[in-house]
Amino acid sequence: MTMTLNPARDEVQAAFIKAHLKMVKVGMMPNRNVTKTGLLQAAGAITGVKYKRGQYETAIADLQVIVDAACSKEGQ
Repeated sequence: MTMTLNPARDEVQAAFIKAHLKMVKVGMMPNRNVTKTGLLQAAGAITGVKYKRGQYETAIADLQVIVDAACSKEGQ
C-alpha cells in the first residue's frame, strides 16, 4: 500500500490535475465545483505556463513531464 505523505506537493497536484484535464478533454466534468478555466489556471500555476482555452493536450503533456521527473527522482 502506498501512502501520500504530502498531497499538497506540486508533483502530487500535477498528477490529479492531469487526470482531471483528461476527463475534460473527452467531455466529462469531474464535479460541479471544478471549471475548465480553473483546471488550466491550476496547471499553469504548477508549470509556469499560461494556458488558453482548449489547450488541454499541452497542459497534460507539461504536467506529465513534472510527474515523470518526480517518479524518476523517487526511484533513485
